[in-house]
Amino acid sequence: MGGETSLKIGYAYFDEDRFETEYEVEFDRALPRFTGDQTLTGITDKEFSVRLEHEIALGEDTKLLFGGLWQDKDRSTAITEAPRDRYNLTAANRQGYDQFTRTPTEFVRPFGAFVPAVGGINTIEEKRLDGFVLVEGDMPGVKWEAGVRYETTDLTIVDLTPPATRIDNDYAKLLPSASVKVDVGARGRVTASIARTSRRPEFNFISPAQLDAELGDNDLLGNPLLDPETAWGFDLGFEQRLGRAGIAGINVFYRKVNDLIELTNTGVEGSEGAGTFVYQPQNIGDGKVWGVEFDLSTDLGFVGLPDTGVFGNISWLDSKIIDEFGKRRFNGQSEYVYNFGVIQDIPSVGAAFGATYRKQGGAFDRTVGEEVFTSYGADLEIFVEKRFGKSFTIRAVGSNLLNGAKRETFNKFTTIEDQNDRSFDEYELESEKAGPVFQLMARYAF
Repeated sequence: MGGETSLKIGYAYFDEDRFETEYEVEFDRALPRFTGDQTLTGITDKEFSVRLEHEIALGEDTKLLFGGLWQDKDRSTAITEAPRDRYNLTAANRQGYDQFTRTPTEFVRPFGAFVPAVGGINTIEEKRLDGFVLVEGDMPGVKWEAGVRYETTDLTIVDLTPPATRIDNDYAKLLPSASVKVDVGARGRVTASIARTSRRPEFNFISPAQLDAELGDNDLLGNPLLDPETAWGFDLGFEQRLGRAGIAGINVFYRKVNDLIELTNTGVEGSEGAGTFVYQPQNIGDGKVWGVEFDLSTDLGFVGLPDTGVFGNISWLDSKIIDEFGKRRFNGQSEYVYNFGVIQDIPSVGAAFGATYRKQGGAFDRTVGEEVFTSYGADLEIFVEKRFGKSFTIRAVGSNLLNGAKRETFNKFTTIEDQNDRSFDEYELESEKAGPVFQLMARYAF
């Protein structure tokens, strides 16, 4: 056909079976209460895709690409639960119990037969048919491309828990894009791009299942009618090559997001009773996000250390969305993220070692009835590797060497009025801490 055709076929299969048991004794009550839960979850994912592309030269400096993608993703879900065992602990049945030395398992009674969770037996089928056209140009000092992609999605969700119901949610998106790279000065380059993008909701969000106490004490209810997020974005950057293979760059970006997906408080009381709620992913409206990124990666040959490499990245982020209480950032978005590190190669003995330090700033989440402030500890990773010949490598890695911790502060309210008036129903502090992880890996290339 006067050009070059490529075909890619993919298949993936994932099967998960999970059995969970949870026991809890609540002491912050007039009568301490025991709660027991058992859940059996089975999820099977299948994905088959075919991608076809054809490339034609339109001249010495320009070429045309066009093609399409067909993809079929299927999920079968079966979530069943044993009837919840919940009762108050009287003085008689907790006699001699010490909450600090004994465990809630002492109060366990036999569970009943498993029954389907609300919406827990379901199937999801997502069929995509996309087409695209792209024109690329590569001239001295300038590279550019412009194209358009048309994505169609046929989504079918069947809730098989009686009475069975079927939900169809079909949509199509037109996604144009353009970009240019211009060489400037001595080994410098300016890049600019504009594009409309789309992000489909994850299957866990569109499953009709209601998962009790999935979000702390709150329930999670899926939303089969969730629409994808779309965004118009603009990027402008500059990069400068350094030494043999080094590069430094700065990039600013802006995104106008439509149909932003976030977990939302439905106002319905949760399965744990008063003070808990049912949360659901919803398209909460339109927002915007912007920021700046700086990257550096280079060896230190310019100071006489050609086998020593340094790298770093820092991103500053901000955003804006309007909710019931006014302006805020996107839920869960850190104000900054950065990492830096060093790698030392020792060619004479075929070895290398290095370290990476990572840190991200705090985040804020706000929904009706709850506000969460989250802070994150830093992470330090160190590696040492030894090469044997050209094919075999042994690598030792130690990560989370600073015992990274996540700390959360919860402000909880009963009504929107209480939240506006700062009349607290509950205040909670949580902290999670993990120890180091050590790995030893062997790699053979052939």
